[in-house]
Amino acid sequence: MIKVAIVDDNQINRITIKEKLAPYQDVFLVFEATNGEDFFEKLESLPKEDYPQVVLMDLEMPILDGIVTIASASIKFPEIKYIVLTIYEDDDKIFEAIKAGASGYLLKEDKALNIVEAMKNVVQFDGIPMSPAIARRAMDLLRDTPKPTASMQNAIIDHQLSDREMEILREVVKGYNHHEIAEKLFISPNTVRTHVNNIYKKLHLNSRSQVMNLAYKNKWI
Repeated sequence: MIKVAIVDDNQINRITIKEKLAPYQDVFLVFEATNGEDFFEKLESLPKEDYPQVVLMDLEMPILDGIVTIASASIKFPEIKYIVLTIYEDDDKIFEAIKAGASGYLLKEDKALNIVEAMKNVVQFDGIPMSPAIARRAMDLLRDTPKPTASMQNAIIDHQLSDREMEILREVVKGYNHHEIAEKLFISPNTVRTHVNNIYKKLHLNSRSQVMNLAYKNKWI
């Protein structure tokens, strides 16, 4: 049995995906969510043993999109696999999804069997399944060795953190404590603590090490 969650803001898309998966008795839908924020809330309300093994993630969603969600979730919940399921075939989206931590990249037009086999692939073999059209583009990306796009490096910053929070995040990653940051930025330790708590909350992370991993992953420093 493969436990799966669907994250897509479009109700028709969610219904279509569920209908594709319905004939497969070895696939169990744990929950569906309308965006990244909704996904985190529903996931964190479950006991760990009930977590989905695979999340089928749309890219373009309000509040918290797929790229940002995968980037944080892959650090906080590394035991879960994240497969992008989208209509987008452009190079930037593919590159950003892979950099964020996606385990696969499929198109919504793919057949049900392909989607199910992709989920089994990532769960059983830690594979990286892709639609044929996406695989060809991914190979082209590797041949061209592109530089990380600005949108990937700034994705979470643009969606989540204020300039002050970003400034404090950089100091946290450098290893400074609250009092040292306060002295350096001429603010109170309580203000630093408040900003740090907001950073954790906005990024859906709960430890300094997780935040540091995300910062290094996205080359914020």
